[in-house]
Amino acid sequence: MNRDTKFHEFVYEIENILDELLIAFLSFGAIVVAVWTLQRTQGLTMSSFGDIISPWIIMLGLMIIGRELWMLNHNIEEYLREQEGE
Repeated sequence: MNRDTKFHEFVYEIENILDELLIAFLSFGAIVVAVWTLQRTQGLTMSSFGDIISPWIIMLGLMIIGRELWMLNHNIEEYLREQEGE
């Protein structure tokens, strides 16, 4: 492995850790907002609850989709590098 490949793998691992932490933060935030809203809000309807929690769910969903696409791209790049090396 050359120096460039080692740096690429290091950056990949750091990005992976940051993505996992962000997904965990968004998940925890959505749970906290949901529980807080259910306990504190009087006259809550499903529509108003959806309005409150939807930004958290949308961001979490987008983050998971983005991470999966990013990982798929990394796996395809690794596969193509292996095919070129053979």
